Amino acid sequence: MLKGEMVYLKAIERKDMNIIYNICSEKEVRLYDGGGMELPPYKDIMKNYDKFMIIDRKSLTIINEKNVIIGYISYKELQNTVGVYDIGITIGSRYWGRGYGKDSVRTLIKYLFETQSAHRIELEVVVNNERAVNCYKACGFIEEGRKREKYYNNKKYYDTLVMSILKKDYRSH
Repeated sequence: MLKGEMVYLKAIERKDMNIIYNICSEKEVRLYDGGGMELPPYKDIMKNYDKFMIIDRKSLTIINEKNVIIGYISYKELQNTVGVYDIGITIGSRYWGRGYGKDSVRTLIKYLFETQSAHRIELEVVVNNERAVNCYKACGFIEEGRKREKYYNNKKYYDTLVMSILKKDYRSH
């Protein structure tokens, strides 16, 4: 378990999946997470829970000060690299704008840099997700580039931004 200022992060358990599924099903969340793809039915996810959890990403629930699961954050070390991680975060829409995302990202990058020998942490974010872009910038991430029309949602393509933070950036942030 990782402790932030407002949240703590802990490994997702089977019993958490219904809450996570409901968060991922929110219309507002689907605008930025899912690329226009339908979520598989909950029963299919639970039937394949072990496969889902063995995927090379490690996923942690985000739990607020009221002990409520408000989302999840995940990370993986990229293949054929040393110390390069990719992260992603999803938070339920009613918890947006309260600082939970920023605290979750800061808590995770601290863990990766200070205990997992991370050298670089990167992510991709839909360009029109301004709240997330601002969160990442506040956490020290730097915009590196843009992938044109990569993300598809609501019959429209959107650019994504590639952002990263290096260990030396983290130390000086």
